[in-house]
Amino acid sequence: MNEALASHPAEGGAVASAPGTAGGAPGQPRQGVHPLVGLLEKVAGDTAGLEVLYEALDLVAKHFDLEDVLVAVDNDTVGRQVFRLGRLPVGPAELGRLGDGREFVSTPDSVPRPTQSLVAGIAAVALAADVARRQLVRDRATGLLSRAVFNEALRSAAAQSSRYGWIFTVMVLRVAGDRPPDRQIRRLGYAFGRALRTGDTGGRLRDATFTALLPNATAESLHALVGRFSAESGVPVESIQFASATAPKDSVDPAELFRLAAARLRES
Repeated sequence: MNEALASHPAEGGAVASAPGTAGGAPGQPRQGVHPLVGLLEKVAGDTAGLEVLYEALDLVAKHFDLEDVLVAVDNDTVGRQVFRLGRLPVGPAELGRLGDGREFVSTPDSVPRPTQSLVAGIAAVALAADVARRQLVRDRATGLLSRAVFNEALRSAAAQSSRYGWIFTVMVLRVAGDRPPDRQIRRLGYAFGRALRTGDTGGRLRDATFTALLPNATAESLHALVGRFSAESGVPVESIQFASATAPKDSVDPAELFRLAAARLRES
């Protein structure tokens, strides 16, 4: 890491300074301390994610008088991702510049390799942090809330119901039949998300079984949700099973509300 901040021989025997050293010619860093190392420590220590990545690109561009910067990151979850200075779009021309597995390109091409590697490292950690955070919040297969986040929303709603009498319904919905393939589960999950209304909270329990927290829901609104899900997914209404429990009428205990809804679903 410290090596990237030292001076290194450039092509043709010239010496190129890394960010943080004096300089002023085009393509060379300006005078001042460049906090790239601090950014790497920052992104590794919190969940700032992609904001730190773009901050790193801005800093490198400023200190090296660059017109454009591209950095590519290979991630096991989301594959190869390319980020550009100023969040500009990345088209075929830019992708072509990153051919042959390159992870950093700039205009002009004057950034020392150790600094390139440091920026690429920041990008990799930032993307990994962003992906991890989204996986904690969202179900990976469907984009609905993860079970843990949905449970937290349910606990909060139950507390509001216990304290202020807030009315809400916990709904459990499943598509009848054997477990569908993963591709079908993904499609059904996105259809369920589109069927929800503003203010509703949706999550996935398992396979093709979904759950929703619906403020001030009535029996009519539950049937309306099932109808929208059927239209979005193409699943006939008769193949959709659902049940619910309502706070504070049935209970204000989140676990009990969920247990009641699940039990009623099994009996349906």
